[in-house]
Amino acid sequence: MSTSPDILEGLLRPHSGDDAIDRKALAGLLIEIAQSLKPELRSQQNGVRPGDLQLEQLRTLLVGREIETLSRLTGVVDDPERLAAVIGRVLPTAIAQATSDTRMGHVLAPVMEKAAESSIRTNPGTLVNILYPTIVPAIRKSIGETIDETFQRLNQTLKYSLTWRGLKWRWEAWRTGSSFAEVVLKHTLVYQVEHVFLVHRHTGLLIAHVAAANAVSQDPQLVSSMLIAIQDFVRDSFTGAEHQGLDSVRLGELRLWSEPGPFAALVAVIRGDPPEGLHDTMRDTLSRIHAERHHALESFDGDSAGLGDVEARLRELVVLGEHEPPRARLARLVILTLVLLLLAIAGAWAARWWHNQQLWEGYLERLRAEPGIVITEAGKRDGKFVVSGLRDPLAADPQAVLREAAVNPDWVVASWLPYQSLDPQSVLRRLKASLDPPPSVTLAIAGNRIVAQGSAPRQWLDRANDAAQTLPAGAPGFDLAGVRNEDEADEQQWRAYVARLRAEPGIVITKAEAHDGKFLLSGLRDPLAIDPLVLMVAVGIDPERVTAHFEPYEALDSQSVLKRLKASLHPPPSVTLAIDGNRIVAQGSAPRQWLDRAHAVAQMLPAGAPGFDLAGVRNEDEADEQQWRAYVARLRAEPGIVVTRSEARDGKFLLSGLRDPLAIDPLKLLGEAGIDPARVEAHFEPYQGLDPQFVLKRLQASLNPPPGVTFAVDGDRIVARGEAPSPWISRARKVGSSLPAGAPVLDVSAVRDISEGALGKLRDAIQARSINFDSGKSLPAAGQEQVLDEIANELNELVKLSSTLHAITRMTLTGHADSQGQGTSNLSLSVARAETVRALLKKRGVDPDLLQVRGAGQLEPIADDSSAAAAAARLANRRVSFSIGFEEQP
Repeated sequence: MSTSPDILEGLLRPHSGDDAIDRKALAGLLIEIAQSLKPELRSQQNGVRPGDLQLEQLRTLLVGREIETLSRLTGVVDDPERLAAVIGRVLPTAIAQATSDTRMGHVLAPVMEKAAESSIRTNPGTLVNILYPTIVPAIRKSIGETIDETFQRLNQTLKYSLTWRGLKWRWEAWRTGSSFAEVVLKHTLVYQVEHVFLVHRHTGLLIAHVAAANAVSQDPQLVSSMLIAIQDFVRDSFTGAEHQGLDSVRLGELRLWSEPGPFAALVAVIRGDPPEGLHDTMRDTLSRIHAERHHALESFDGDSAGLGDVEARLRELVVLGEHEPPRARLARLVILTLVLLLLAIAGAWAARWWHNQQLWEGYLERLRAEPGIVITEAGKRDGKFVVSGLRDPLAADPQAVLREAAVNPDWVVASWLPYQSLDPQSVLRRLKASLDPPPSVTLAIAGNRIVAQGSAPRQWLDRANDAAQTLPAGAPGFDLAGVRNEDEADEQQWRAYVARLRAEPGIVITKAEAHDGKFLLSGLRDPLAIDPLVLMVAVGIDPERVTAHFEPYEALDSQSVLKRLKASLHPPPSVTLAIDGNRIVAQGSAPRQWLDRAHAVAQMLPAGAPGFDLAGVRNEDEADEQQWRAYVARLRAEPGIVVTRSEARDGKFLLSGLRDPLAIDPLKLLGEAGIDPARVEAHFEPYQGLDPQFVLKRLQASLNPPPGVTFAVDGDRIVARGEAPSPWISRARKVGSSLPAGAPVLDVSAVRDISEGALGKLRDAIQARSINFDSGKSLPAAGQEQVLDEIANELNELVKLSSTLHAITRMTLTGHADSQGQGTSNLSLSVARAETVRALLKKRGVDPDLLQVRGAGQLEPIADDSSAAAAAARLANRRVSFSIGFEEQP
């Protein structure tokens, strides 16, 4: 028997042709080895002791791979995303292998139907995009065939509508109830369907073939194969034709029409001009063949035994295409008649054309002879005569010349651009039209000049001279030397008037001229100078002929300035104004109001004007002004008053500034100064002065100090002394800190708090007392009456003492309870105890309005009474305590 190591080595050694280890045998052998090494393992039922490291290693060696594989599979199955990824990789292969199983189609059909229905309902455009390549070409083909058929009917109808045969066919159409176009097609269209092929689309094999009796062709099987080859060539060679095919091919007189079907294509070889309706007939025939022989066509493999009756359907197309040809003799007669008629019409047209051409040439010759007209183009275009060029607006009208030449205006298209002709006749016409010379003037052509003779007013002469200056280069000259001026005397009188006007002071002439029979005058005029119209009448000029415009200005000569000063200042009788060289001197006496105005005017005189000397005028209001200055100086010295403006003007005094409401009234000082208040206009804005006296008054009015407090000014401070309640002291300190910068400082350090003296001692004595109660009782314990009496007396004494100090005493009675019982009950009990003490104090003469009540329950103990032996502490907690405060008396 081999040893265990030898057996183990044999199990682990791979055998030839075996690629795996017999793990079951290996596991059994290893368990046997383990039991031989450790006999105690035999007593265990499962043969594995938990926690044994060696056995754990043995288990990993035996089934470690299986455990790892199972763990990975569990992770994939438990994770939806990983499971979906794994299934997605194998699902296409599984479906491909199951295609041969019919059950797959039955299972997927309902799902695919619902998915397609939902997709189309949600996005119909997807289905449209899928069907577009198939439906749109069919619709386009149908519309094209309909349009071709319509044009074919229209062409035949127009061709035979005005012939004898056409009239016969119209009678036939009315008699039979058919349209005229249908009758024309019936009698005129000549075509024959010679061959009809039915070809299998997928294999290219010929299914059936029918030919006309007189048709000649090659092998039908070879023809059908070539047709399919041509179709495939077109689809493969051109982009966009993958799903299309040839539906019509023309070879001389032969036409090849093709109609495709699901399994077979119908091809017809036609000679002549077939109607477009033949497409519909072929399409209907192909549809019936597919409907009747659907399965035979689908399974066609080259054997036509099951499709023998299809040739009958194809024979109908061959019979349908035979038509009777028209009679050739009548056609030749009609053509000959038409040719003769056309020759006659051409001869008449040629004669008329030659006559119109002669009239047109005569019209052009007459037009070229007219002055002021230049022809740049003459010819014929679009069956009409065309003429264009340049025409002076004063030249002859080409339309009038056209009518005189007997040319129909409807045959002529004329285009004339305006221009100015420079020949003497045209220039003479233009001058007469623009200048409109008076009867006393004649205009005539003299060589290369236009000469004017006679007499005319200045207005016409000015216009004529302007026209002569504006004639363009190359035009004849315009000579006006022979025309006499009829207004010469009036112009000499006008020049004399203008010269006299220039000599007047305060008047400047900038423009003086005679134009269009009138005189124009403009310039500058001082308002105090002489009126030009008055001087105009004086020299005998009619003002109606004069247009004058003078801009106002201030003349700077001495006389004009003197006049202006007298007109603006209105000096009193005691003042005289006179010219002294380059100065205007004032002498005499005048009020301050007039002097101020005169000085202001002197300051505003422009540069270059004579000076205005007022040194010789005495001020009549000097005494009143000295009195006013003394009053203003006294007012400035008053505290709380700031003077910002002080002046005397127009006999009155103006005063403005700032005034503290506590300062003296400025109007009271007017009476003391002896100034009439009616002559003073005063305006003072209110403000708060920082003078110590005003600040002291304002503090006393706002703080309302108690009788025991006094204020005094000490340098730059205001010091308060005495006794006051604590709230008043706090308010005073707050007011002192809010005083503006620059104001005196408020010092309240010398004011003593009334609570720190006798009043404070009495308050402390009362607050040190308390009223005790028995457990669960709201009435005071025995022996507390005397304490109540003492507290009542002390409270009454405290109230009297505080009233003398102008303070109000407030007392708060706080009820307490021990920790025994519930908190809400103890709170109610504490409030009841405080109300009881308040009622007992009221009986002893204490004002109840000064007493406030609150309950603290067991929340504010003075001793810890939580232990069972703390009876004394609980007794101390059952009490009513007192709290006293002082308020400022309003």
